[in-house]
Amino acid sequence: MLLARLAYPNRLSDLALKFGWPVEHISRISTTVQSLLHDKWKHLLEWDTVRLTPEKLLQYAQAVKRKGAPIDLHKHCLKYHTIVTPDGLISHLFGPVDGQRNDSFLWHESNLPTILQQHAWTPNGTPLQVYGDPAYNINQFLLSPYQGARITQNEQQWNCSISCVWIVAEWAFKEMVNTFGFLDYVKNQKHLLQPVGVQFRVAALLHNAHVCLHKPQVTQYFDTRRECRAGLDEQELIEEQLLEPPTLLQYFHNEVYEV
Repeated sequence: MLLARLAYPNRLSDLALKFGWPVEHISRISTTVQSLLHDKWKHLLEWDTVRLTPEKLLQYAQAVKRKGAPIDLHKHCLKYHTIVTPDGLISHLFGPVDGQRNDSFLWHESNLPTILQQHAWTPNGTPLQVYGDPAYNINQFLLSPYQGARITQNEQQWNCSISCVWIVAEWAFKEMVNTFGFLDYVKNQKHLLQPVGVQFRVAALLHNAHVCLHKPQVTQYFDTRRECRAGLDEQELIEEQLLEPPTLLQYFHNEVYEV
């Protein structure tokens, strides 16, 4: 019933005809299930340290490097602050917040600076960085494009290369909205009347479940096993296989750690 509610912007009366339940029951059941899912699994959208180990982060970085650029940060309005990893999963999601807030506010309120300081390291102690749009500053864990009218050719090439990966990461959100069309229908997003933020976060969890079952576009883009004839050695192929999304059982775990 919740999936039917999120999949398309149906009227509750349409769903009542489909399921044979009164409208108020449809609303109450879908909202209750939505809240239960969010309460039980929301930790998976808050930098899941069980899955995002230093070894796994290094594999992500190597996969992105082979495509020519570092990795992504994304924003949405109502504004959300997220990280998408090369296995196609939405690995961190903060929000929603007031759309008038700037990106710097989201960056600090999301607690990502502290999280990355604690966890964004390779096994040998090399810091890893995420990539954001030009509104973000640059620091040890955050990159953004070179700006200005006098950037060098190398800087222009770097901007072009990294923007390709940034666009690929946005595919995850396109796929999520295509799967759950309710999120893309403005008239249904009744802020203060509906739990819009919980709807979006639960849709992200369900999207990640879908990723675990069906290989998404993002993973296919970073999957270089098809390029083995071009010179990838056996170790690199093993590393690429490790970029496969986890199973449902591996993803939906109950180990919660404070970050």
